[in-house]
Amino acid sequence: MSEDRFRHHAAVYTTDEEFLAVAAPFVAEGIELGEPVLVATTPANVESLRSALGTLAGDFDHAETAYFGRRPPERATAFFRYWQHKVTSATCRNVRVLAEPLWAGRTRADATAWRRMESGLNVVLAATNVWMLCPYDARVVGEEGVTHALMTHPEHVVDGEVITSPHYVEPAHYADTCDALPLPPRPADARVLPLRGDLQALRRFIVGRAIGFGLSEENAAMLTVAVGEALAFLRDDGHAAMWLADGSLVCELSGAQAGELDPFAGFRPPALHAPTAPGDGLWVTRQICESVDVRCVEGTVVFRLRVAGPRAAESAVPER
Repeated sequence: MSEDRFRHHAAVYTTDEEFLAVAAPFVAEGIELGEPVLVATTPANVESLRSALGTLAGDFDHAETAYFGRRPPERATAFFRYWQHKVTSATCRNVRVLAEPLWAGRTRADATAWRRMESGLNVVLAATNVWMLCPYDARVVGEEGVTHALMTHPEHVVDGEVITSPHYVEPAHYADTCDALPLPPRPADARVLPLRGDLQALRRFIVGRAIGFGLSEENAAMLTVAVGEALAFLRDDGHAAMWLADGSLVCELSGAQAGELDPFAGFRPPALHAPTAPGDGLWVTRQICESVDVRCVEGTVVFRLRVAGPRAAESAVPER
C-alpha cells in the first residue's frame, strides 16, 4: 500500500534465512508495484537477495553499504537525493529503501553518530514518501545495538507484522541523549585564538595552523569554509582552537550561542529553489569534515570540527 509519508521500520535478524524472510518480500513487492527500490547492505546480503528474487533480481538499485555514504551526513544526503531522483509528482507511490549500515569495527563514538543519524532520518525525511526498512544483524550489533534500533525506529517488523515500538524515543530527545556525552578535553598544548569578529585573523589562524600541521593549501582552505558556516551560530566573544588528535586535525569553535540550532541541521542538502533555511550552511560543514560534534550548554555552543590529518589525506590521493 502506498502512503504519502515517511515510514521507518527496523527488522532484527539472527540468521541469513531471517534476513531473507523480511528483505525479499519487501523488495519483491516494491518491484511488482512499480516502485523504485534501493538496497544498501553488505555484498553477501545483496547476492542472497538476488538469488532469492529470481527473475526480479535485476530490477532493483543496489549499493554496497560501506560506500553508500561513508559518514552519517553523507548517508542521510544520499537517501534524500535518491528520493528526489525517483519520486514523481504524478503518483504518491513509495520509494523503497532497504538500508543496513556497516556496524562491525566501529568505535563507540562512531556507533553513537550513526545511531543519532538513524533517529534523525525521522526528521530529515519526514516530508518524503520513503519507506525504509533497516535490517539489524543481532550477531553483529549485539544486545546494545538491538536496543538502540528499537529506540530510533518508530516501528519494527516481527514475523512479517509491523509493530509499534514501545521503546521509540522522539528524535530531539534521542539527540539530546547522544549529545549529553562529554567531549574529550581540549589538550593543554592546543593553539587558541580569541574570536573578536576579525574574520581575516581567524582565516589566517586556521590556514596557518592547518598547513603547519601538514595539510595541503586546498584542504586548509576547505576547512575555512567549514568553519565559516559554523560561525553563524556564535557571537564574537569566544575562541577558536586547533590541535592534532588520533591522526586527525581538530578545530574547536566556542562562544555564546547565536540563534536556535536544530539538532539535525546539515543532514539534508539545502533546496536550490527555496529560501535559505537556518542551519543550511552546516550541510557544507558536515560534507567537508570527517565529523562535527556540537554541544549547547546554558547559552554556550561548542563546535568540534574534525578533518583528516596529513597522513590520511596523503593516503587518499590516487596513484598516477
